Amino acid sequence: MHDRCAAPGGTGEIMAQTAKQRQWAFSARSLAVLYLILTAGPVLLASLSGGLNSPTVYPVLARATGVAALAMFMMQFATSGRFELISGRIGLDRTMGFHRLAANGALWMILLHVAFFLFRGRDGSLDVLWQRFVAYMTTPDLRTGIVAAGLAVLLVLTGKHLRGRIIPYQAWRIGHGLLAVALVALSLQHAFAHARFMADPFGATAILVVALLALTSLLVVYVLRPIHAFRPGFKVESARALSPTVAELVLNTDRPERFTFAAGQFVWLTIGRRHTVTDNPFSIASAPSDLPRLRFLIRNAGDMTAAVPHLAPGTPVGVDGPHGSFTLDETGPGPLLLLAGGIGIAPVMSLLGELSHARDRRPIRLIAAARSRADHIARGEIVALMDGLEFEAIFLADTDGGDDCESGTCRREHVSRLLQGLAPAETTAFVCGPPPMMESAVAILLQAGIPIERIVMERFDFDAGHDAVCASVRHRFIALMATVFASVLTVALIAAT
Repeated sequence: MHDRCAAPGGTGEIMAQTAKQRQWAFSARSLAVLYLILTAGPVLLASLSGGLNSPTVYPVLARATGVAALAMFMMQFATSGRFELISGRIGLDRTMGFHRLAANGALWMILLHVAFFLFRGRDGSLDVLWQRFVAYMTTPDLRTGIVAAGLAVLLVLTGKHLRGRIIPYQAWRIGHGLLAVALVALSLQHAFAHARFMADPFGATAILVVALLALTSLLVVYVLRPIHAFRPGFKVESARALSPTVAELVLNTDRPERFTFAAGQFVWLTIGRRHTVTDNPFSIASAPSDLPRLRFLIRNAGDMTAAVPHLAPGTPVGVDGPHGSFTLDETGPGPLLLLAGGIGIAPVMSLLGELSHARDRRPIRLIAAARSRADHIARGEIVALMDGLEFEAIFLADTDGGDDCESGTCRREHVSRLLQGLAPAETTAFVCGPPPMMESAVAILLQAGIPIERIVMERFDFDAGHDAVCASVRHRFIALMATVFASVLTVALIAAT
């Protein structure tokens, strides 16, 4: 985490308030250790019964990778459950990025499980391998394992290529959850019916503990969360269109003590008395000091967002959160540079509101980009909000410009202009917007001398992004996956000797 020393003005007050609002959560290192224990640990415990009578080590490797794959898929319920205990310190975006990468890791573990069984004998010719494959595929007792493996492939492929595209997001989300439950149920049956590697009480108990963790995650997500989301009592105060593409939604509650958040965080909203499985994530555009009002700027994406301007006052809204680490406790005492593209201005508005409320005396710089001048819906509000502070801004428009709005996209010269007289190495940069904009911005910021550890961004595709920040995060994810694989294979080889 970044340096959190207090700076003159309101910085120390902001950090103290933010720390007070955030729940306790595991550190990134603790989470990595826990994941290793809960995925490779069952294999270690199952190996305590010793090796198997086999002409090769492949059956032991096959059963070990099968147990690990089962544990990894069950851990997917925890990493996708939006638990602040897990994501509170690393950010929900990173948690979800790891969730998707770990699904690929679990699938590879299943492929190893099958491959090792094909090589179980001393004869590894192609004809013999094919005969074994056909035998496995046609054996009735192995049917649950075969179906589970097919579901694993289906889950990974649809999650990567069909989510929110061919399949509507809500339908995909419900189907994804049901298929995941079926996968784990079939895998558990297959493991306990056929895996001699699980015959001892140690390994079986370990897998049941992980299964209990997965079941608890399901109960929280589908039973407790729908109740908790409506406890703060938020209702629609107003809803209106600010432009052809952006709407403003304002919520209010008479129970503000039941909800707190840090500037820059986001929540999942459930409109009306529906189950929270229908919720969607939106960044909060208001500051904590604005409670009991919550304000959102929502881009019309063609789904439920199109109905936002037409919501009637008094409509109940479930609020799950807050989530995210796009907050001011990520900053040091130096200058702040905020880069927002499109609707990415929403969390930046929250940060600016908090800085204004605290009368923060640090140099604050803003680059806000939009498609057109008309899409700069918050420009006048920002200027008024930051009056009297050490603040400078550049507004950019892709299609048109003017006296108060420059034409074009963000370039190195814009960053250099705003950082003139400031120390880039001491500056914390916040970046929020469409993925291509964020990738371009990260490259510009690094060229300007801002350290990568001082670039704060929030995106849900860290597993696929092409910028230096995403690559750094992804490398850590892959390192953890590699450690899991190495641990599982090492334990299996030792057990086979």
